[in-house]
Amino acid sequence: MKRSYTLPEANQVLKLVRAIAAELLERRTARRTLAKQREQLEAAETPEGLRGELAELDARIFEHDEGLSRCRLELEDLGMTVLRTNPLTVHIPGTSRSGPVVFCWQEGESSVCFGHPPGQEEHQRRPLRVAKGA
Repeated sequence: MKRSYTLPEANQVLKLVRAIAAELLERRTARRTLAKQREQLEAAETPEGLRGELAELDARIFEHDEGLSRCRLELEDLGMTVLRTNPLTVHIPGTSRSGPVVFCWQEGESSVCFGHPPGQEEHQRRPLRVAKGA
């Protein structure tokens, strides 16, 4: 769905974005922990039960990969894109008085207060200039 948000609309939908982000961050952390456990098991080279343990870890890692994909799809269904997952950075297509803008939210931020012109997704985020009384 192609959607364009105003800044107030972007901040309104942020509650949902943060809920999706919370799941994504939880899964990202759990997946990293499981991957580290898997690396340690492989390095230990203890044959007893190793295959079963590795298969179990692989299944749990796959489960988190699927969950991460679902989180991304939920954001995409809202018309947004995930620029990166560490730190989690979500781009929200928007409009302002001066024209099209891409609002940029990162994990830990309480509101949408950064952005950039469309096509400059890889450039540094810039603070939004908000008119007084807006």
